[in-house]
Amino acid sequence: MLARAADAAKAAGVNAAWIHSDAAQFSLPGKYDGAVCLCEGAFGLLGQKDDPIDQPLSILCNISRSLKPQAKAVFTVLNAAAMLRRYTNKDVTEGRFDPLTMVESSEHPPREALPPIAVRERGFVPTELTLLFHLAGLSVLDMWGGTEGNWCRRTLDLDEIEIMIVARKSAEPAVDVKNSTDTSNTIQL
Repeated sequence: MLARAADAAKAAGVNAAWIHSDAAQFSLPGKYDGAVCLCEGAFGLLGQKDDPIDQPLSILCNISRSLKPQAKAVFTVLNAAAMLRRYTNKDVTEGRFDPLTMVESSEHPPREALPPIAVRERGFVPTELTLLFHLAGLSVLDMWGGTEGNWCRRTLDLDEIEIMIVARKSAEPAVDVKNSTDTSNTIQL
């Protein structure tokens, strides 16, 4: 994917640095004027062993640490309200959706001679997003409803797939998230 992105940027005359890294553990040199994380571009996509709170909070903290003071960032995340409205008790029983963690589990079919991929995606509610962003040193300026191809400044509709968040760096992260692949992940406040 990075090679395709690099080719597309070169063809468009855009100068970009492409970094292959775990979004929950990366560290960038310098500070940046803004950040864009669209279509759950890491935030909300969980590995099979990722904690559904520690992992997204780690990503937000990493982004916050990489921003200049008062820099803005825009994110899109899955709307947990839509998940709750879409899934049934049968989906819960069969492991497709966990209402306690707001995680949906699926398997993407094989593509280009690759095996199927198990996917875990996390949905969020606005109050939780406000708290996670605050802990990461980001102030939420706006939250709007949206779905790919239909973004605008409007109230969130319960059935929309995504929520768009506009935030500003207001402080350094208030937490130190320790990441590991075991179940002893901790958040230190």
